[in-house]
Amino acid sequence: MGKKNDEAFAIVMGAIAFLALEVLVYYGLVTWLIPTDPEVEAAGGAVVRNWNKVMYFILAYMGILITTLLVASSMVPRPYRRHVMFWFYLSLPTMLMLLFVAFN
Repeated sequence: MGKKNDEAFAIVMGAIAFLALEVLVYYGLVTWLIPTDPEVEAAGGAVVRNWNKVMYFILAYMGILITTLLVASSMVPRPYRRHVMFWFYLSLPTMLMLLFVAFN
């Protein structure tokens, strides 16, 4: 019974850490990338302006994500590393949703 409790605790803690990381990264990147001068937005084309911001968002997000993965996988005991990889793989489609929310 102790093994199942440990497994459930690891899943809950992983979910909390995952959500906290996603919220922090989203608000950090949105406040850093999205605001621009209205005059610059009026003068430039929408596609090019958003393309640069989307690329910076993806690069920064992936950099933060991979750094977090490396740190977490080195700190977590071996039996729980598959949970770290699960949250890493879940964060990739989450990035697409965050891009959609941030740039709409």
